[in-house]
Amino acid sequence: MFFFRIKPIISWLFNLILYFYLKLTFIMNRKLYIPFLIACCMMAFGCIAPEKKKVSVRGDIDNLGFSTLYISYFNKDKILAYDTVYSSRSGKFEFKVDSYDKITPVTIYFAQKKCWTTLFAEPGDRIAIKGNIQMVDLLYISGGVVNNDLNRFKKQIQKLYMTRQAILNGKYPTSDEKEQHLAEINLLLKRSAKEFIKDNPDAIASVVLIQDFFYQEYDPITKDLLNLLEGEAQESHLTQRIREGIKEW
Repeated sequence: MFFFRIKPIISWLFNLILYFYLKLTFIMNRKLYIPFLIACCMMAFGCIAPEKKKVSVRGDIDNLGFSTLYISYFNKDKILAYDTVYSSRSGKFEFKVDSYDKITPVTIYFAQKKCWTTLFAEPGDRIAIKGNIQMVDLLYISGGVVNNDLNRFKKQIQKLYMTRQAILNGKYPTSDEKEQHLAEINLLLKRSAKEFIKDNPDAIASVVLIQDFFYQEYDPITKDLLNLLEGEAQESHLTQRIREGIKEW
């Protein structure tokens, strides 16, 4: 009879132990599940994040045809890197590059590096390039604040560029006439660039114009134009590169 009295107690203890065991197992599994879930999310985010840092570029350029294009940009070590892409017979191409700066300059070289264009993009930007390879200076590059600002400038000086191209294509028979008219056009282009810079002192596009129209020609006015810059343009790494370059003149 004593054995039968203690049997309910043993059963009760067994059920109690089993309850706490299952409860503890559930808690431990949940504690393991949460870190596992977090780890999965981090891994998934890690796979997606680099894509956001890429700059996507698509081109559709008339008269380009099947061609080899050379792409230059700065990698994560601030070293100039090069890639090669190919355009289709219809002049279409696309590529992606990694971006490690707020503004990344990407230069595309056409026709065995005889002509080129440079776009400026932020991480995640999608850039489209359209136009005619015979007027490479007027290629329409859309996407990103800097490119859109530069398009505004291109519209302002479109006629000057077209006149300049006509001169280069042999509009004037003698070399003296050609040089004289080219000098006049270049002077007008510089004047237009200077006005744009004065009107947009905080635009990165102004830094680009300083580089293209003044710094690359060792124009002493470059320093004065840099001093006009404000805000983001003044603190841009592109501006700092120009300042460093001037020291070597």
